[in-house]
Amino acid sequence: MTFIQKWSRLAVLNFLILAAAGVLLRYKILFPLPWVDHKHLLHAHSHFAFAGWVSLALYIAIIHTLQPNEFQTKQFTRILWMHQLSSFGMLLTFPFMGYAALSIVFSTLSILVSFWFAWIAWGMISTNTKLSFEKKWFYAALVCNVVSALGTFALAYLMMNKIMHQSWYFGSVYFYLHFQYNGWFLFTILGLLFVYAGKWMSITQVNISDRFFLLLMIALVPAWFLSMLWMRVPEWMHYAGIAAAVLQLMAIWLFIRLMVQLKNNLQAAIHPMVKWLWSFSILAFLIKIILQAFSAVPELNKYAFGIRPIVMGFLHLVLLGFVSIFILGYFVQNHLISVERNVAKKGIWIFVTGVLLNEMILMSQGIAAIRFTDIPYSNKLLLGCAVTIFTGLLLLLQPQYQKRRGV
Repeated sequence: MTFIQKWSRLAVLNFLILAAAGVLLRYKILFPLPWVDHKHLLHAHSHFAFAGWVSLALYIAIIHTLQPNEFQTKQFTRILWMHQLSSFGMLLTFPFMGYAALSIVFSTLSILVSFWFAWIAWGMISTNTKLSFEKKWFYAALVCNVVSALGTFALAYLMMNKIMHQSWYFGSVYFYLHFQYNGWFLFTILGLLFVYAGKWMSITQVNISDRFFLLLMIALVPAWFLSMLWMRVPEWMHYAGIAAAVLQLMAIWLFIRLMVQLKNNLQAAIHPMVKWLWSFSILAFLIKIILQAFSAVPELNKYAFGIRPIVMGFLHLVLLGFVSIFILGYFVQNHLISVERNVAKKGIWIFVTGVLLNEMILMSQGIAAIRFTDIPYSNKLLLGCAVTIFTGLLLLLQPQYQKRRGV
């Protein structure tokens, strides 16, 4: 087993642990569990989702793309183990103490490790002769990952000084989420996609991808304002948010054109399962951009950020539907995890089914809440979705470690 395969399987193991925490959260909503503080466990779940699963997986994918030498592999090994330490530190402290000294230490360590990774990866990207137009996607991703920490630092400052200003609190939270979701996650995934598709792209198609990148970059900062339009913000922020929504719609039109042109080449070259996984992922990405555009409408914005099932549905659409499904497809395509056995294949499809059902129920809950109604048994159904997601990942992971032991 290679260095990258080992870490890819560890990342999926982290994802399984994350799914187990998700099951516990859903169970706690329905049944008494006095030894579990729901709010504290929620903090642990969200921190581990970003660090222990997504960021770790994206680090691995970038390292795989860069093909480090022996010395660089040792550097990345130290980074990944420090990242694991900080991730599990947050997972094991937040459920019991919430935001306290020790959990904040591990959270800060995670941020410092992300800076370390950005420094090493940036240097390797700049000297990599196999990358050309794709480099800017990874540069943008690394910058966004570093910049997102400003939201975390601002939030820590507010909490330490007991400043309970609602707009500043939510502004800091949304700043972090925005530069993670719409920066670090998005630009890394698109960079990985273009590394793979670039071999078939003509100069004209590269130019289209450059325009796509430019539109996303111009829209990046003002798109943050879309998450704050429900608050009392200056009028110019509202117009800037609308402009960002329009630019993002223009961007996905270019992206769709490009994917249509490359469709035949991609379908012929990628694993049949990956074809479906990446199709689901791209569809989730397109829906995400369209929903963000709708949030520029004031009447809809108050629902988008004021109704919990809609907020949760959107966050899971990106984290599970777009990011996680793409990553699993990337791991399969590059033989970092194996789907040779039927149990692993079934596991992936059970996982995808759980994600799709989870989204449908959350959005249905949101629409019902707008109408001041309720969907019977919706929380029990969501618990079932969480169990389904966990079961799918367990079935996917089990043969990975069996194969390693030669079973």
